[in-house]
Amino acid sequence: MPTDTNCPTCRAKRRPARKNVYLLISVFFLLGIGAGILTILTTSHWSSPEEVVSTFLYEHDKTREQFTFPTPFIVKEREEPRDLTEMVDEAQSCVYTIVTHNEQGSGFLYNEHGFVVTNAHVIDGNSTALITTNEGYEYVAMVEGFSEHLDIAVLYVEELEGIEPFPIDEHNIFPPGEEVIALGSPNGVSNSATIGEITHSERDLVIGPYTYEDMYEMTASIQEGNSGGPLLSKNAETFIGINAAKNVNNPSIGYSVPLYKVRDIIDDIISY
Repeated sequence: MPTDTNCPTCRAKRRPARKNVYLLISVFFLLGIGAGILTILTTSHWSSPEEVVSTFLYEHDKTREQFTFPTPFIVKEREEPRDLTEMVDEAQSCVYTIVTHNEQGSGFLYNEHGFVVTNAHVIDGNSTALITTNEGYEYVAMVEGFSEHLDIAVLYVEELEGIEPFPIDEHNIFPPGEEVIALGSPNGVSNSATIGEITHSERDLVIGPYTYEDMYEMTASIQEGNSGGPLLSKNAETFIGINAAKNVNNPSIGYSVPLYKVRDIIDDIISY
């Protein structure tokens, strides 16, 4: 028998009941969520906190390796400062005691051709001189030439040919503060060295017939017999001047002729 869907009171048609429909939708929705969770649990691997950290570090290391490039080794390791005693000993092998009939001074090897540089006032008009090395060997030196105004003289010693000189700087001006060592044979005592520093690099002096321009003034003292010996730069490790005079009012102050000032004169005497 057909079901009556009209209202028994007003005989109007009833709306279909929706309660059952909502219930079914909710059931199907929950079943879908449950199936999804079950699928994830059965197919996925859940990492422990330790594994997560390890994975992060591994990925971090991979990234770092990927963007880290090897740096070429192009920086030269800085050399240790040279021992001062060793440097002075090497320099003194090219420094000589020079004796004439009425003077005693010093000189140094200028080049490998046997030429020796000293002061003109050490030669004092002589045509020959006796040279003594720091090993005690004695040689006769011929006076090649000298300047009458700049206190420079050049000697020639055949026995010194082929010997390599100590490095010489004939081009640079050394400023105040440069540490220097005056080498020579004061009072006939060979292998002498006095240490100081340049206090002025442009002193002009007139001593007797000689005119000195742009001399190095220094706290390395010059004694009798040191004249003509080399001035050694501690930092550059080269001869930079020719010791010439001392301050008579203050003997602790010495003066040296810069090699850059007299290079041309020395070369002219040698090539004459």
